[in-house]
Amino acid sequence: GNAKLRYQITSGNMGGVFDVEPEVGTIFISQPLDYEKNKRYKLHVLASDGKWEDYTTVTVNVVNKNDEAPVFTVNEYYGSVTEELDGSPVFVLQVTASDPDKDADQEALRYSLHGQGAESEFIIDEVTGKIYAQRTLDREERAVWRFVVLATDEGGEGLTGFTDVIINVWDINDNAPIFTCAPSCHGEVAENSVIGTSVMEMTATDLDDSAVGQNAVLSYRIVGSLDATNIEIGGVPIFSEMFTINPTTGTITVGMGGLDREQVESYLLVVEARDGVGMTGTGTATIQIKDVNDHAPRFTDHSCTARISENAETNAEVLELAAEDKDTGENAQLTFSVVAGDQEQKFYMVSHKQEQRGTLRLKKRLDYERHNEQRFNLTLKVEDLDFSSLLHCVVEVEDYNDHAPVFIPHFLSLAPLPEDITVGTSVARLVASDSDSGQNREITYSLSEESDPEGLFTINQSGVLSVARPLDRERIPQHHLVVIATDHGVPPLIGSATVQLPLLDVNDNGPEFEAAYSPVVFENVAGPQVVRLNQTSSLLRAVDQDSPENGPPFHFTVPAEYRHSNDFYLQDNLNGTATLTALRTFDRERQKEFLIPIIMSDSGRPAKTVTSTLTVTIGDQNDHAHVAGEKKIFINSHRGRMPTTVLGKVYSPDPDDWDNKTYVFEGHVPSYFILNKRTGFLIIKENAPPGTYQFQVRVSDGIWPDAVSTVTVHVRELRDDAIYNSGSLRLADITAKEFIELRGKQRSRYELLVDFLSEMLSIPPDDVNIFSLMDVKERMLDVRFAVHGGPTFLQPEKMHGYLAAHKQKLQSFLQVSVSQVRVDECPSSECAGAGGCSNILNVRDTPTVVDCGTMSLVSVTVESTAVCSCPGREQSHQPCAAYPRNPCFNGGVCVDTQHGYRCQCPAQFEGPECQQNKHSFHGNGYAWFPPMMPCFESHVSLEFITDVADGLLMYSGPLAQLQAWDHEDFMAIELIDGTPTLKINHGSGTVVLQLPGNVNVADRRWHRLDVRSNSKEVRFTLDRCSGAAVMEMEGLGSWLTTEDHSSCEVMGVTPNTDRHLNMSQVLQLGGVNEDIPYIYPQLQHKHFTGCIRNLIVDSKLYDLGSPADSQSSSPGCLTTDSSCVNMGYPSCGHRGRCHGEWGSFSCQCVPGYTGHQCEEAVVFQGLLCVFYNLGDGDYNLTLPTYRLDNGEWHEVFLDRHDNEMMLRLDGGGGQREVTGLRGRSREIVIDPTVVMLGNTFPSAVNKSFQGCMRDLRLNGRYMPLDGQPRDGVSQVSIQGLSVGCSSDSCKRNQCSPPFTCVDLWRVHECRCPPGHMIRVNGTRKSCVYTLCATRPCHRGTCVAQSPSKFTCHCPEGYRGRHCETTLAIYREDVGLSFSSLFAICICFMALLVLLLGIFLYTRWRSYKGLKEGVYHVSAHHDGWEDIRENVLNYDEEGGGEEDQNAYDMAELQKSLQPSPAQSVQYCRSRALHHPPPPHHHLLHQAPPIPPSAQPLDPLSRTASSTTLPPSAASTSSTATTTTSLRRDVPPTRLPAQGQARPSQLARRSLSFSSQDLARYLCEIIRDADQHPDTGPFDSLQVFSTEGGGSPAGSLSSFSSAGLDGGSGGDGGGEPRREETLGEWGPRFEKLRALYERAEASDL
Repeated sequence: GNAKLRYQITSGNMGGVFDVEPEVGTIFISQPLDYEKNKRYKLHVLASDGKWEDYTTVTVNVVNKNDEAPVFTVNEYYGSVTEELDGSPVFVLQVTASDPDKDADQEALRYSLHGQGAESEFIIDEVTGKIYAQRTLDREERAVWRFVVLATDEGGEGLTGFTDVIINVWDINDNAPIFTCAPSCHGEVAENSVIGTSVMEMTATDLDDSAVGQNAVLSYRIVGSLDATNIEIGGVPIFSEMFTINPTTGTITVGMGGLDREQVESYLLVVEARDGVGMTGTGTATIQIKDVNDHAPRFTDHSCTARISENAETNAEVLELAAEDKDTGENAQLTFSVVAGDQEQKFYMVSHKQEQRGTLRLKKRLDYERHNEQRFNLTLKVEDLDFSSLLHCVVEVEDYNDHAPVFIPHFLSLAPLPEDITVGTSVARLVASDSDSGQNREITYSLSEESDPEGLFTINQSGVLSVARPLDRERIPQHHLVVIATDHGVPPLIGSATVQLPLLDVNDNGPEFEAAYSPVVFENVAGPQVVRLNQTSSLLRAVDQDSPENGPPFHFTVPAEYRHSNDFYLQDNLNGTATLTALRTFDRERQKEFLIPIIMSDSGRPAKTVTSTLTVTIGDQNDHAHVAGEKKIFINSHRGRMPTTVLGKVYSPDPDDWDNKTYVFEGHVPSYFILNKRTGFLIIKENAPPGTYQFQVRVSDGIWPDAVSTVTVHVRELRDDAIYNSGSLRLADITAKEFIELRGKQRSRYELLVDFLSEMLSIPPDDVNIFSLMDVKERMLDVRFAVHGGPTFLQPEKMHGYLAAHKQKLQSFLQVSVSQVRVDECPSSECAGAGGCSNILNVRDTPTVVDCGTMSLVSVTVESTAVCSCPGREQSHQPCAAYPRNPCFNGGVCVDTQHGYRCQCPAQFEGPECQQNKHSFHGNGYAWFPPMMPCFESHVSLEFITDVADGLLMYSGPLAQLQAWDHEDFMAIELIDGTPTLKINHGSGTVVLQLPGNVNVADRRWHRLDVRSNSKEVRFTLDRCSGAAVMEMEGLGSWLTTEDHSSCEVMGVTPNTDRHLNMSQVLQLGGVNEDIPYIYPQLQHKHFTGCIRNLIVDSKLYDLGSPADSQSSSPGCLTTDSSCVNMGYPSCGHRGRCHGEWGSFSCQCVPGYTGHQCEEAVVFQGLLCVFYNLGDGDYNLTLPTYRLDNGEWHEVFLDRHDNEMMLRLDGGGGQREVTGLRGRSREIVIDPTVVMLGNTFPSAVNKSFQGCMRDLRLNGRYMPLDGQPRDGVSQVSIQGLSVGCSSDSCKRNQCSPPFTCVDLWRVHECRCPPGHMIRVNGTRKSCVYTLCATRPCHRGTCVAQSPSKFTCHCPEGYRGRHCETTLAIYREDVGLSFSSLFAICICFMALLVLLLGIFLYTRWRSYKGLKEGVYHVSAHHDGWEDIRENVLNYDEEGGGEEDQNAYDMAELQKSLQPSPAQSVQYCRSRALHHPPPPHHHLLHQAPPIPPSAQPLDPLSRTASSTTLPPSAASTSSTATTTTSLRRDVPPTRLPAQGQARPSQLARRSLSFSSQDLARYLCEIIRDADQHPDTGPFDSLQVFSTEGGGSPAGSLSSFSSAGLDGGSGGDGGGEPRREETLGEWGPRFEKLRALYERAEASDL
């Protein structure tokens, strides 16, 4: 208890701020502290336990706290700054703040500026509080700036105080006055206004401060006025006193009188506004003078005349009048009216007030026939609001054909006339009248065709009706003729009258049979018997068309020579009837019918007698047996497809032809045939496969024994190439049935034509196929045939040419007239108004059957049709699938584009369709090509090169002596003494055009000839007259052009009337065929030496690579093409076209490539535009058919010669090229510094072309698009070009599946994938899967006809339903150069001579060796390598596995050692000089190979017979160290090193004869075994064939390679690896047995 303390503060606690816990002693704060009031407290604290106490002092220091924000001296600061002050920053004002906290650091205050413009226009010094303007200020933009300035203590980290700062921008006079109405200040005032009239207010404003001085105090004045002229030429204003302006207000008023709008419609016043300091601003016031109606209107015409038809409808326009009024607006709105001259109000005026014109219109209908309505004198008025004027107008009314001619009377009945009235007799006269006038009342008379369809009557223009043709009462007893009167109005009107004319009978008709009698008398019936004339009567009756008085009774008789006939007797019953009696028995097989003349006479006066023929048919009875027949049926199925077809009747000869037979199949019959049992017609089912079918048909008639006839059906597939390579003939006066039927004992014309073609063309008859016989007209037959000539068909031109040459012989052979060789429908067509004529073949699926008993021919229906067009120029390019055969020549690949097909061609074929464009001729030959068939306005061109002055370039014309009806048309181009000459005949005479004699084209250079014809005029041009002199001089307003073409062009006109070339004969180039009988009287020369190229007929380039017939000629140009090959490599590279010259060449790269050998590809993107002008105006030439904006690459070629331009697209041809001649100037001058690509010059935005461009050439020079100079051409400037031709259309546009996107360069198109077809349902398209998606056509093109059906278009050389069958195709080689051919021949001859020498030498050596009984083998052993065939049968043990090349054992070959002969000779020589010791054999064993000696390479061969391997070198001259070259006994394994060899290896003799051959072979084999490097090197299982992997050579090469060589002695050597054939496996058993037999015989 005594230890418990209590605490209390006794003093120093001012304000009771502190307190203490009495029991604990904790001092705590009980009141807020304030540093600013008391910074330190000194507390006295007492501690007491109740008895004792103690004191202590506690000092509390109060730490200051930042609780007072800085305070500015004023709440709002004001400052100012003058605008436009330079020298930033500019001091504006200073703000000051203080920190109320005691002991606060006043230097720690930081100032900041806030508000719009802070830190941009104004800044503040954060320490001093000074505010600066850091930019030049503009009071007009902002006059007052307001900011908030913050002051923050503690260095910007403490409390913040704020104040407002307002800064005024002081104005300076820096703005000129501006008119508020600018730029268009408009006012208006009426003309004739008095002075002082207010016009408008021109008020200006000044942005300066009006409160500051005179900165914004304005004054106004008129500086002057402008007119339109001054404005346009930029003139200065001139002073005008017409208007004044108030200088203070800017009000413009009229200053002078006399404002006249008609003189000046508007004024342009320049008004100036000036402030007090002198700054000015101007504005233009446009013052429009308002119109006042102070002028009268006037008609523009002083008089007028009009015409109107009386037929005009109401409201029809009569005439239109115009007036003028100098006033404007409503004062110029004019009204028109009719004021006089129209009493009956026939007319009225329609006013067009705004246009100041009026239209006179018809109010009521007119009638010209009324006299007072034929002419009107009208007075017309025009008026405005106050004034008017008049005009007199005459209106003439024209008569209209509104009245038809009228006959009086309308019906005329004439008295009867005899029917035999004389032609030309007048029977009546009729007259019509017309109320109209002029030509409307002129009348023409005629007869209605319906009333007189046969033209029996005629009427002249006087109305006289006459008989025109003989009349016949029996046909028309009474005529009702309608006479028509037609006036000459437009349109004409007609009136009619009817004439009735009865006829009186004349006895001009004799009796005729009452009915068409067809009496039948059956054979084998005994006579006499009455003949029944029909089923109801046996009486012969007659009728007469004349009237009864000239008719019955009739009398019947027969001619005198028939009255005593033993066949029939005619009895006249004297009652108008007669009876015919058959007097004997008849035999139908002898005569089938009798023709009996019956003489009948009537009772007229005089009587009429006629003779009619009665045909009596002998009825058939089955009195003859039918016999077996044989029928051959030839069927040609187009593309293997043929519908079910009736082939004809089974042939079973029977004299009886009225029998009813039954036909049934006998034996096995193919399932493809159906037989009609009743008729005997044979039917083949659809799509029967090709082949020969033979079967029998049993024929029975129920009476005679059955006969079995044989039918042979040959079904041949006819391909398209057979049809399009077919020849054709048109035969006259024959039918298809007559062509194939037998003519008694003579053969049919079908067989004769086959034999004729076979003999003429020297081919077997089986290669001739007559596949189509078509009856085209009445007794006119078209025959089509194809002829095999090797692997392909003969071209039709060859067949047509020889047939035309032997036409007379053909006609005699066939005994029929040949109308045409090569069917041509153009001569009989009506194509005169078209561009030309051509023939097309149409092949129909329905066959044509011709049946004639023993033979039936099922023809492919082929029709030739004339098409009136120019095929060369008007050819359109369709997709590849639209053509039955490949449109590309010479193996070109057809590729589809959006503009039809294009061809990708092999090298050396430069035509757009891969044509070979050159052909060589060697002076005595020719080449046949298809007929020219030029258009009516034709253009033929060709190029040639030669060094011979005389020759025939081209001939197209007759090939045989002309008949009177044949066409004589021909065209020939000859060289006569080096001068080109044209001979041309249009069918009615020849014109000869020859260039001047000083022209010589035999100069070893290429020349071009052009023949142009416009049906009559012919123009013959050399080298396009490029060397002609052209002079142009400037005339009055145009250029005058003079030119001299006499040295290069000649013109002429074909004689008489024929206008076009009708040439259907073969075209002969480079000469004519003189093997035919024709002598060509038109020609002076018959052959040509040189080359011809680029034969073009009406834009069609000929393919000169495969002539139909040729002699002494070849494709290409041997003379110039040799320059295009350098060391077997093309001189222009693979992407260049070589243009060969005589001894030189030039290169032209294909589009898209450049460089010396066309090795650089160029592709650029940019803009393209090309212009040309010849000095006489701009002309254009358009290719109208194809659009180029389809995203595909196109090749454009522009060719100019003089003023002739040719534009060619994608290689040209057909509608892809166009030619035109525009203007008269022929020279073009181009500034080379202003050749601009992609735009016009100067540039224009709307003239640019956007797209991709590559490979631009101008006159053969490349235009560099990449900035690099090339061919002397460099760029001046370039803009907007980038490399490549990028397009991302398909990336930005997606097609919904299954459609695929096709990028068409910045445009995309959604297409179906391959093998699908598009189905359209309304506006929706969908892709349908077809079988083509499975690619069923192996090498052809699949064309889907429906989702489940397709056809395959096979390329050349393939056939079958899926193009799976490969045909052997003969393709004529392009041709080698002459030098190449000569070199090949020389090499071949040298090879033959070398082989002959080797053979003779080998035979001589063999003969020499055999004479001595010893085999002499060369060191090489080449002659021994074939001994392998005598050792082992290579049909066994692997012979058929690897050894396929004449038992080639190359894998076993190894090096050969010198021959045995050399070994023997060597040993003999050694034996002579060193006799052997008696204890040694003659041949010694060689010591082992010393370490220094290397074995031979087992794969090497001895270089020559004198070079020996180390084993053959002698190293000692002593006998004991002699080294042998050959061991003549089979050695065994070598002993170990250092051991001696067994003595049984010694040889017994030195002789080498034929008996030693086996021993010799054994030694070769042993040498191979014992050679240290002899294989096999691999394990046994890898050898799949006998000897595979062995380095040894042939069996004969197993010589002593590897025998010991080197010096004698026992030098050390490497251990040898010994192996035998026994270790090689079972495949070498026979060879081991051969070893064993050899060892046995040797031992």
